[in-house]
Amino acid sequence: MKALLTFIIVLTTSIQIQGQERLISGKVTSASDNLPLAGVNVLIKGTSKGVTTDFEGLYKIKAKLTDILVFTYLGFVTQEKKVGTLNTISVVLEEDTSSLDEIVIKGYGTAKKREITSAVAAVKSESVSSKLSGKVSGVKINSQEPQSGLLTAGEINDLEKWSEWKKNLKKDEYKEIQQNWNFYLENKIQIAINDNKGLPLNNIKVSLFNESNQLIMTARTDFTGEVTLFKDLNQKCEGEYYTLQIQQNKRIFGKKITNTYERIEFTLDAQSQSNDIDVMFTIDATGSMGDEIDYLKSELKNIITRLDKSIDNKRVALTFYRDFGDAYVVRDFDFNSDINAVKDILSHQGAGGGGDYEEAVEQALKVSMSKKWNANAKAKLLFLLLDAPPHFTKENVAIIKEQIKLAQEKGIKIIPIVASGADKNVEFLMRFFSVSTNGTYVFITDDSGIGNPHLKPSTDNFEVEKLNDLIVRLIEKYSGVVS
Repeated sequence: MKALLTFIIVLTTSIQIQGQERLISGKVTSASDNLPLAGVNVLIKGTSKGVTTDFEGLYKIKAKLTDILVFTYLGFVTQEKKVGTLNTISVVLEEDTSSLDEIVIKGYGTAKKREITSAVAAVKSESVSSKLSGKVSGVKINSQEPQSGLLTAGEINDLEKWSEWKKNLKKDEYKEIQQNWNFYLENKIQIAINDNKGLPLNNIKVSLFNESNQLIMTARTDFTGEVTLFKDLNQKCEGEYYTLQIQQNKRIFGKKITNTYERIEFTLDAQSQSNDIDVMFTIDATGSMGDEIDYLKSELKNIITRLDKSIDNKRVALTFYRDFGDAYVVRDFDFNSDINAVKDILSHQGAGGGGDYEEAVEQALKVSMSKKWNANAKAKLLFLLLDAPPHFTKENVAIIKEQIKLAQEKGIKIIPIVASGADKNVEFLMRFFSVSTNGTYVFITDDSGIGNPHLKPSTDNFEVEKLNDLIVRLIEKYSGVVS
């Protein structure tokens, strides 16, 4: 009996030890010249949890005894190392020239591809090799940013595919996320406001109240003169009557409606319209973004340059974020009409930090909403680039709900761009962000062969586009620009 008890104690202790996470660190170098490799992806096999090496080739990650670390870097042979009892795991990566021959579009089976040029369809080995061969301060890194037009992406506009959105909401995996974050968005009403000449009125404040006269949601019409409000924004829709309130030039118009209304139109006095456009890019700059950050920077510079040519009155802002305990939590740059200055700021940013899966998304949103948005702008767009969700806490849920509310009130459309490593929780939460602010959802795809695997989206079909073309298209669409 004593021997059995001892065995049980030893077994229990062993299981507990195996299940405990501890900090693993190490260095990754190149076999050819023994130089440290910056930007190597270090992932825990079978999960999306990972980090990237810094400019000295160093990394830190929390892992369990039974975990396997996977070291991947474009142009090098992937290595796997079992954690075991080791606290330090350093690896030497061998160059793999065969992997640089050609990157070919793969595509999802249900995707429809738009016209994608050879810049994406086939990236030759010599162009990729040249981007991997640079050495700065004894560190092997990309000597220049990749050319733009390489990353591929798709879009899901749930407001335009409403029946599919409601179908997704019935899935068990989404119901849990819905309950956790207290979003519903199943019962909408579309409001259209024109002047007496039939022209759409932009930036008109519209509020929705329940039958107890409690405010449910306030938002603003976009350049089309339309806005979608939700009767069940934060709780299930149970009311029979609602009141719509419209505010223009210090005058308030009201209309009582039943729950059966799905669309309603109003005619108001004409007013002057602004052509100004505000665009903000809020970017996850943690280590897990290391596999795509240089490509994203290149795409964003291309987007900003094209925006400069097609839109006269525009401002661009940048917000970068990591997590608590990193070199910074949020690093922000307010709106600027000097496009070259914005591009220069973008050039000096890189990925680092992180370690766990969740990041400080809520803090990034809080800072982004606090910037000096032009209240009269024709379009206000916030592109949120990320691959991980916020930490799920009661406090963070409240912070995020407040930022979504501010975005709605200011007429800011949130357009997430989801990168590799994201899971269904990220996808669905980001789709709630986009739906609730009248935006749309964008996701990077595997079609370019760049970065780690990307999540297959929950949709019946989508079109594959070059990411830069897609974002420019969206900016022009929501700004009313005819290209």
